[in-house]
Amino acid sequence: MSKSQVLSTSQEPVTLHLDLPIHPPYDVCDAYDAIPMQNLPITTGVTLGWKVSRMQFVDGLGKDVHFDCPNIVFAGGQNETNQSVSFYVVAAFYDANDRLLSCQTSEHSVHPWERFDVPGLWSRFPFSISEIAKVSLRITISGPCTDLILPHPSRTLPKNANRRESKREWNRANQVVGIHGWQHWNPGNGELLYATEPLTKQNRLRFRLERKQNQGFHYLALVQSLDPIRGDKKWDNLIQYVLYDGSGRICHGGSCMGMGNHGEYRSLVPILPEILGKESLSIEYVVWEGPSGTL
Repeated sequence: MSKSQVLSTSQEPVTLHLDLPIHPPYDVCDAYDAIPMQNLPITTGVTLGWKVSRMQFVDGLGKDVHFDCPNIVFAGGQNETNQSVSFYVVAAFYDANDRLLSCQTSEHSVHPWERFDVPGLWSRFPFSISEIAKVSLRITISGPCTDLILPHPSRTLPKNANRRESKREWNRANQVVGIHGWQHWNPGNGELLYATEPLTKQNRLRFRLERKQNQGFHYLALVQSLDPIRGDKKWDNLIQYVLYDGSGRICHGGSCMGMGNHGEYRSLVPILPEILGKESLSIEYVVWEGPSGTL
């Protein structure tokens, strides 16, 4: 990932790309209130921050589990116009080695005289928050923004533009195993966009990305499948993925919270058609598997 930067790619809508180092909290309790990262050049008084939200899930055995999940927040701003302002935000968190930890995409319309907010922009990360070291953001704003300040475009390309393809297993505590992968990718035409081979030696999890369309909107469906011979439902799995454009900048991402084997997970946020229309994309993913209750 590149040094901290803000990049404007168009006038309307405005797209900002930010690669920012963030300092994890010394104690998770310190992160329940938003930690400011930078004044966002949208409108006067809008601050971009990140925080930790305590979330409840159900594991593969039907038991409740709680995890601290990172999420992005906008604070201090208000839409003082007579028209709605729409946000399309992709946020991915990385560790100090630039490995993907979690990602989510969200969209939201702020109506006149409402506060700026992007709900649902949290991502499940069932490990120590102290691992988080960086965040990469794509923020697309449509609609009238007052006092808009457009920074000069950066001439430097992110490291992902020339990144080498890689794939390796990632073993963690509590019998959690996983895989981290990164590769160049051409989605092409048709429904099936991407498919993996078996990922881990222990559980042989696979997943694929499929193109879906509903009422004119394009979506990604992340379909997971376990080894049918094992048929063991007492394992949880967690899939996180990020898509990068040809220049290596983040353009979409999400996660699949597959406790047991819940089959298809369809993103609730549409993917912009121009993203899937590109011939040169890259995908980074991290997949974890572990006993029920660990993920």
